[in-house]
Amino acid sequence: MRIYISFLLMLFAHQVIGQFNLSKLENAFLDFEKDSQIQQANVSFCLIHNGTGKVIFQKKKDMPLPPASTLKTFTTASALFTLGENFRYETKINFKGTIKDDVALGELIVYASGDPSFGSDRFKETKSEVVLSKITEALNSRGVKSLKGKITIVNPVFNDTASNIHWLEEDFGNYYGAGVYALNWKENKFDISIKTKKSSFEVVQNDGGLNNLKDFKMELVQNNLPTANDAFAYILQNSPYKYALRGDLATSKKVQNMSLARINPEEDFKKELIAHLKKSFSINYVPIDLPSPEINLITIQSPPLSKLVYWCNQKSLNLYAEAFCKTIALKKMGKGNWNSGINEMKRVAQYWGVDTNMIHLFDASGLAPTNKITTYSIANLLSAYKKQAWSQVFFESLPIINGMTMKSGYIGGTRSYAGYITLHDSTNVSFAFIVNNYTGKPRSVKEKMFKVLDVLKP
Repeated sequence: MRIYISFLLMLFAHQVIGQFNLSKLENAFLDFEKDSQIQQANVSFCLIHNGTGKVIFQKKKDMPLPPASTLKTFTTASALFTLGENFRYETKINFKGTIKDDVALGELIVYASGDPSFGSDRFKETKSEVVLSKITEALNSRGVKSLKGKITIVNPVFNDTASNIHWLEEDFGNYYGAGVYALNWKENKFDISIKTKKSSFEVVQNDGGLNNLKDFKMELVQNNLPTANDAFAYILQNSPYKYALRGDLATSKKVQNMSLARINPEEDFKKELIAHLKKSFSINYVPIDLPSPEINLITIQSPPLSKLVYWCNQKSLNLYAEAFCKTIALKKMGKGNWNSGINEMKRVAQYWGVDTNMIHLFDASGLAPTNKITTYSIANLLSAYKKQAWSQVFFESLPIINGMTMKSGYIGGTRSYAGYITLHDSTNVSFAFIVNNYTGKPRSVKEKMFKVLDVLKP
């Protein structure tokens, strides 16, 4: 009987291999690894059957590598599991003082919630003008015509630094490396326009409220190649300038745009709020602290987490992923920070039956090059998500890339992909694919990785 059962298992395995066309996949990898760009690279791949949880095909599946933005699949799923797909961030606007004879005397208090969508243009209800108008309308509804006092922003949620110490210096000043604050505003980014001059460049416009001449130190080098675009913004310390713009830009365009990270989104929000309130009220700043009870003027909610997760994965929004991580810690530990959030994410993975010994993380977006995880871990996690009540919400949040439902990742020297595909025999599988330390152009590596993944398509 044992021999017979063993024979059946071997027969089943043989049939599975035949059905999944593993020989074509094996040959595709042989060609891929022979490529001159890949010969010195670290290559890891894992393909898992979502029904059985078994590994169908793998290449160095247990090699820990930087996941880049494919890490967001772990973060967004952990948020859906811990917070719930209907979770909403709530930013409370309170007033402490007295309202008498149309005059509000006291303190307008903003209790920040860590909402990454606060002031974002991605949603109708979060647009900056909508948020500011809601606060104005809340004061109007109380009969206020004049404000005397101050505006205070309170952080009851996060207790670590806004920027992650494991990110590269060249990332901090750019929109994708924006810090994660208790009060985030307009996704903590702003745009600048750079005009090409005879032998240099100059900032001619910015929507961050900065001085085009005094706040940007121009160190960009002109490049005659029409596709040249290797410009980065650096945040300066102990300098009269706030940002240095370094790298090279093509001279073929008269005006080019860059998106930078806001240094102090809380102050930017406060300035815009005051400017908006002045359109409706007489405002006088008075440093006052009255022993009065607080009243809630309005609570501004974010869209549900399901929608935030959608855009996080679709547009690979680092700010959203990092905010989710800290919010997970806030719910479980009472205060939000990276260390606690990552530990909670790993506990979630253990709950799903995934071994976390090969998961070593320092952020939740994948921007930190020191992150290490195996493709086996990522594929296992993706497979576990299929069994969750929110699995469809997560699945629909993933982009369609190269005709496949998957999340991409890219940081210096690393390209990665992770997602789902239904094979030609209707078998649903999860996969993860990481190439690290390759040589040559990233775009070329991407195209070669796609060629391997194309073998999986039905």
